[in-house]
Amino acid sequence: MRNLLKKKGARFVLILASTVGLLSGCALLPSTGEKQQIQRVPAPVTDHGLTLDWGHDVKTEALTMIQHSHKYCYLDMYELSDPDILHALIEAHQRGTDVRVVVDATEQHSQQQAVPTLSHAGVPVESQKIHKGISHIKMLITDGPSGGVLIGGMNFGDRSWDNNDASVHIPSPNPSFLAIFHWDWQRAQGIPSAQPSVQPPLLNERSTEQHVVQAIHSAKSTVYLEAFNLSDWGVLNALEAASRRGVTVEVLLDPHQSQNVSAANRLRDAGATVRFYKSYENEWMHAKILDVDHGETFIIGSANFSHQAYTYNHEGDVELHGYPTFDQSLKRDLTLQIERGTDYPAHQKKHTTNSASSEGD
Repeated sequence: MRNLLKKKGARFVLILASTVGLLSGCALLPSTGEKQQIQRVPAPVTDHGLTLDWGHDVKTEALTMIQHSHKYCYLDMYELSDPDILHALIEAHQRGTDVRVVVDATEQHSQQQAVPTLSHAGVPVESQKIHKGISHIKMLITDGPSGGVLIGGMNFGDRSWDNNDASVHIPSPNPSFLAIFHWDWQRAQGIPSAQPSVQPPLLNERSTEQHVVQAIHSAKSTVYLEAFNLSDWGVLNALEAASRRGVTVEVLLDPHQSQNVSAANRLRDAGATVRFYKSYENEWMHAKILDVDHGETFIIGSANFSHQAYTYNHEGDVELHGYPTFDQSLKRDLTLQIERGTDYPAHQKKHTTNSASSEGD
């Protein structure tokens, strides 16, 4: 009887694991005569009331926020083209919600799809030009029972959700997030406006590099990094120094960015573990996440680890402290993708629905 119960229990665990794999982004991999479901990215996790969403769960969170908004729904987005998101924004506008959208003036999908679609439906939409840079922030703010702010690295393009990427939902944000949106709204309309001061966890975009470097310098045991573009010398120097003093440094890089090859070589010489993401279906490793000492410092947002992002672009990042569950989620993703990754970029077909610029995503 005991052996029978063990067999039944094992079968139940297997069924449950397969079911969980369906709750987030999954891929079918060939096995011995059959197909197996594997989980591409972690399922959503919550810590201190905040939720870390990956992949398609970011879209689910965004749609829920928009559909349950009452008074306002503000979107500040680099790439916007997903038809479901556009439809939800239009429906919110039609039921009387104050919907406003700011997109980057140079991003082709936003300009060719989002701007005409929203304008035709009467939704207020503005395009923001950034001198020597781009409006690269990815932030949704709404009121209502599912409201708050959704901010991170995920674009709202029709293929963005396939990327290895994440965003954080903050249900009760401080006023800084709204202040940044209103600042962008005025600038996009050509109205002179001073940059507002911000409160933690939101980072002032020109101080983001400083926060990243300080977090790495403070590392005592681990530094985990997922980077679409890793080229900033200050960040690279800090990672090298951390590895040389005995900190475990593990880095996952996107294979499409040429700067990442030299970064990988430098970090490997210092003893770090570096791998290039191996795509499932030509998607990108698009996340920009730093995790120090198992969630003691967790930085996530739109800013690539690059001079361009830190100096010229308009970005949006948050810095969180004491989030071990977020660390566990990132570690699950990092472990899987490092195991299946490559030492050097594999030749892959470029994701045609993403922007061509290395600093435009």
